[in-house]
Amino acid sequence: MQQTSILSQDANAVTVKMSRRRWNHLQKLEESYKVAASIRKGLKQMEKAPVMNLEEAIDSLRAL
Repeated sequence: MQQTSILSQDANAVTVKMSRRRWNHLQKLEESYKVAASIRKGLKQMEKAPVMNLEEAIDSLRAL
């Protein structure tokens, strides 16, 4: 198993060496984090939204 190692580092960037498998795993984790953040943002917006009855909701959707 290949270890992850830092090849170079400066104030703005880090260059690392890692296996393709680990890189793909990190990419999937990052995508999952973005989806979770979007869901969390939507839930917060939902909490702040005014309560609507069925007719108001349908009218609101039609207005889009």
